[in-house]
Amino acid sequence: MRERLAFGILILLLILLFAFTFAILGKGEYEPAGKPPHQVSSSLA
Repeated sequence: MRERLAFGILILLLILLFAFTFAILGKGEYEPAGKPPHQVSSSLA
C-alpha cells in the first residue's frame, strides 16, 4: 500500500511539473534569446 501511495505521489509531481512547464511556454515568457529579462520579471509580478 505504501509503494502505491509513493508511486501516485511521484506521478502527481510529474504531472504538476509538465503543467507548470507548459504554462510558462504557453505564456511566451520563456524566451532565452528573445525579450530582455526585465520584461519577463514585470509580467511575473
